[in-house]
Amino acid sequence: MGKRFGKLPLCTASELRRRVQQGEYLVIIDGLVCKLNGFIGKHPGGPLSIMHMVGRDATDEARSMHPAEVFEGTMPRWAVARFVTDEKAAAQASYVEDLDLPYSAPRSTLADGSGHAQPESSSATDLDYAAIQRDYRQLDVQLREEGMYRCDYGDYACEAARYVALFGIACGLILLGPASAWTYLAAGVSTALLWQQLAFFAHDLGHNELTGRREFDMVLGICVADVLGGLSVGWWKKNHNTHHIVTNDVDNDPDIQHLPFLAVSTRFFESRYSTYYRRVMEFDAAARMFVALQDKLYYLIMCFARYNLYFLSWNYLLFSDFAPYRVLEMGCIGVFFVWFSWLVSHIPTWSYVILYLSVAHSISAVLHIQITLSHFAMSTESPDPVYECFAARQVRTTMDVICPTWLDWFHGGLQFQIEHHLFPRLPRHKLRRVQPLVKDLCRKHGMEFKEFSFIDGNVYTLRWLGEVASRVKLYNGRDEHSAQAVASFKKSLRTQ
Repeated sequence: MGKRFGKLPLCTASELRRRVQQGEYLVIIDGLVCKLNGFIGKHPGGPLSIMHMVGRDATDEARSMHPAEVFEGTMPRWAVARFVTDEKAAAQASYVEDLDLPYSAPRSTLADGSGHAQPESSSATDLDYAAIQRDYRQLDVQLREEGMYRCDYGDYACEAARYVALFGIACGLILLGPASAWTYLAAGVSTALLWQQLAFFAHDLGHNELTGRREFDMVLGICVADVLGGLSVGWWKKNHNTHHIVTNDVDNDPDIQHLPFLAVSTRFFESRYSTYYRRVMEFDAAARMFVALQDKLYYLIMCFARYNLYFLSWNYLLFSDFAPYRVLEMGCIGVFFVWFSWLVSHIPTWSYVILYLSVAHSISAVLHIQITLSHFAMSTESPDPVYECFAARQVRTTMDVICPTWLDWFHGGLQFQIEHHLFPRLPRHKLRRVQPLVKDLCRKHGMEFKEFSFIDGNVYTLRWLGEVASRVKLYNGRDEHSAQAVASFKKSLRTQ
């Protein structure tokens, strides 16, 4: 620790907890206690990704999500104290798991005795989180020294050619092709593939994988994805950064909060409060009906997922209190609807219009299946939220998809989700080279590295959704039994 921090006061765990309860946003980063109240509303990744780390050691989360100059130069400016504690407590990841914070719920845990169902895992039950953390950090240093974080722009030459080809095919078929169902079917497939590929590119830019310059990558992502895809990159970034920080946590991760249609954990039966949406996710009659059939309706629901993203994008741009590129994004999405409406206006009949739009949006289900496959059937319960380190949590909650190299373009990096969650800023074209190193890390420390082929991953996910669905009937039966017991008790009171 440099001399400039030597004069900072000391802060113990008990003092940290007290100050957090008094409303200070204190985060531990590399042994420094950073007070972020004045920065939280300006954080490019959104306020929640900071709030979820209040009272916790965020060293690995912060380092993984930011370039070195931000981590080493900007963050220490907010330091107000040096964190000190005993050796055992120093290994803790969180010091506030027992506190009721309004903006971040305690991590769901197996240790609470609630008996919620969890996917099977072959990970060791006594993981050494301190050792995992040490080796993970050494691996990160190794990757940086080897230049793995530098983007090879040549990798995007083929990507750009693919975007242009798919856009050209879709437009060419609609503007120049014969008026037939096959023409608009093919145009719809091309459009869906274009949107899929653009989502991968926007994902790269949102993580600053291209140039490492936040402003440039973000604006480029908006100008490409918003204009050609009609969805808000700003909304995605706020949502996605939160997902990376609290991956697969029932109360905090928006990427698994899909009631009334889907529930990946029986905890959702309890009508949990979402810290992201700031509302109770009611497990009402509609939710019970859909969740009881979710393994059968999964693909149908995915076919309509893109319509939901339009709604979420506009809801974010119109009503969010954090939308730093609001005007630019609304303008770019406006451009999308202008050119897309103009293109669709060249389709001669309403039946063909409906065919084209239905195919384009339904085939987009492939992207949503790829996204949900990585997490839906993975653990939502931490074995030890106080001590579980960043690396162990990402491995526990994430799945890889096995695919040949020639098919990497189709998965766009989503097949290496474990590697991506460990090193979010690593260019996706290098994730395949990192995978053996991550497998070695998991093998060394007894962590299960879960991977399936795309087909087997679908089967595994459907089985887990079916397992949760099967418990709805038990839940309904329990409620019915409770209602009958209450009615019987009230009747007995009336007869006395």
